[in-house]
Amino acid sequence: MGNTPNIRFKGFTNDWEQRKLGEVFQEYSEKNHPELPALTIIQGGGTVLREESERKLQYDKSSLAGYKMVREDDFIVHLRSFEGGLEKSNHNGLISPAYHTFHGDEVDSRFYYPYFRSYEFIKHKLVPHVYGIRDGRSIDIDGMKTIEIPWTLYEEQKKIGDYIESLDTLITLHRRAYYNKKGGLTNVHNDNQQHYAIL
Repeated sequence: MGNTPNIRFKGFTNDWEQRKLGEVFQEYSEKNHPELPALTIIQGGGTVLREESERKLQYDKSSLAGYKMVREDDFIVHLRSFEGGLEKSNHNGLISPAYHTFHGDEVDSRFYYPYFRSYEFIKHKLVPHVYGIRDGRSIDIDGMKTIEIPWTLYEEQKKIGDYIESLDTLITLHRRAYYNKKGGLTNVHNDNQQHYAIL
């Protein structure tokens, strides 16, 4: 099939498929979990605990019962997803009730995260489901669920996810060594990304 990559890990011969996003990932909305920590979304970096955010964002803790719960490794559609793609949660925690959360069974989120932030996905597949102008733009979630995305067996997703993670770790180590040698930054965390904190 045309969607199947030419270069693959040994042992995988099945054809890749195109499946609707809403078939691979299911949207969920769970509230009333005030025992969980509030999270801040970092565009290009997933989530951080709001208490540990460099921006020291203020919020009313009494309102946490109305926040949405998100599980670690699940995906989030946030207010800037129309330009930065979907984010992956690094924690079990709470996010704004204005966001949308998606979970996939037998899915490796490390396989999908680069794709959901790719130019191909954002500009060619997501943009047709964006409405409004300027900072008032929003995503038609029902329309987004009809987007066709690549799908392969979980075992192959995991193999690719492991490889992507090892590359990310290697890049971070090399950057840290470079900055240490230059006498500059020593705390390097995904510094190849441009991060924006999103409430």
